Amino acid sequence: MAAGAMTVSHANDSYFWVVTNFSGMTPSQGYRTQTMVTLLMGLTSIVFIWILGLVLV
Repeated sequence: MAAGAMTVSHANDSYFWVVTNFSGMTPSQGYRTQTMVTLLMGLTSIVFIWILGLVLV
């Protein structure tokens, strides 16, 4: 659930605003970078969990 929940963090998520404000990005820069980075993090996590399921089960 956590891997899917972190996928595509956007403006209605407090994590988006924390990262955008602390890194000094504008909201439009945050939309581009945060959305893509969280998409990659989520997809990587989902694939890793799937591989672990194949190996461990």
